[in-house]
Amino acid sequence: MYKGKTITILCASFPPETGAGPGRIYLLAQLLQQHGFTVHVIAAMPNYPQGKIFPAYRGKRIVQEQIDGINVCRIWLYPTNSSSKIKRAFSIGSFALSLKLHLPALLRSQQPDLLIVSSPPFILGTVGCSVAARNGVRILLNVSDIWPASAQELGFIREGGLLNYLRKLEKNMYAKACGFSAQSEEIARHIQQIRPSADIFIYRNLQRTSAYADETRPAGKRKIVYAGLLGIAQGLGTIIRQIDFGGAGTELHIYGDGVEQGIIRQEAAHRTDIFYHGSIPAHEVPEVLSRYHIMLVPLITGIEGAVPSKIFNAVANGLPLIYMGQGESANIVRAHKLGYTCDPGDFDGLYARLKEMLALNDAEYSQLRQNCRDAAKGIFNKEIQDRHFLEFLHRFLS
Repeated sequence: MYKGKTITILCASFPPETGAGPGRIYLLAQLLQQHGFTVHVIAAMPNYPQGKIFPAYRGKRIVQEQIDGINVCRIWLYPTNSSSKIKRAFSIGSFALSLKLHLPALLRSQQPDLLIVSSPPFILGTVGCSVAARNGVRILLNVSDIWPASAQELGFIREGGLLNYLRKLEKNMYAKACGFSAQSEEIARHIQQIRPSADIFIYRNLQRTSAYADETRPAGKRKIVYAGLLGIAQGLGTIIRQIDFGGAGTELHIYGDGVEQGIIRQEAAHRTDIFYHGSIPAHEVPEVLSRYHIMLVPLITGIEGAVPSKIFNAVANGLPLIYMGQGESANIVRAHKLGYTCDPGDFDGLYARLKEMLALNDAEYSQLRQNCRDAAKGIFNKEIQDRHFLEFLHRFLS
């Protein structure tokens, strides 16, 4: 137990916001609290993924509250989920300004023994690390995406002066951290290229095995589910325009929210094989997933270091998956026989893998489900990872 020790977590999103990011931070804060830490969370005003500040927080610059015993401080930003680069830049700039104004005083009042800083958002990582370093606070940098490299891969930034400047900021940010947590082996290798002697823990977005993981799936045709962010990288809007799920003998049921929500809603309105159900609370997800047979986990563009949390969501719920992507994620799916894979943007390949999975006999399909459950209890066991992560943290707190 770590009674008397204080950890502050600096992140962009935290419940009541939904999604993999807020959920992961909430579980981390809970874990720390359960082991005796005093836990503070500093986050932006709730706005994700709609891009609008939630009604209870509107018109306020800073909000202090408690959520399940966790001390949470919300700071203002200009929210948006627009695809406009100008609006996104303004939103990022507003968050950076709020951090610079409020973070020094918050760190002085909280006096954390360790500050866990999340990146991306890249601006949160760079500003958070700079302010913490100036105030003599030790930093554990949690890197969940290789930025700015991922922004370049998605076509948001081109080679040139801006990208070179951002790479310098990335190096400076890494230089200020005393340790790192990374969500994938690829991210860890990237960090080591910049900080060869870095102390790194692979902290995947694992979940506890669902109470529904062993339940029999509904009889009849096998149905596909997607549950998560409806973002540009996932490309659900493009996928449903390219893939005839009905022709393959199935349906795609979509849960979530994000910038492609409008496109998906329009397609679902005149299709008999696409169903959009909106966003649901995190606690309802396991029961909802138990209604389906296969999870779709797409990345329409290859992103180095990306291991979508939906892979581990599928594993925890005993749900075989089709992964559109490459790299470490595809290797995980193939190595542990969790489902099928195809390359990012390969719609013919996605359709072929879909047909193959739908054609599996009951014994073959049951074996895939068993592989998922075995992985959740073994190599992707959240309880084991949590125990090892606490041991990792101990070296920065002595």
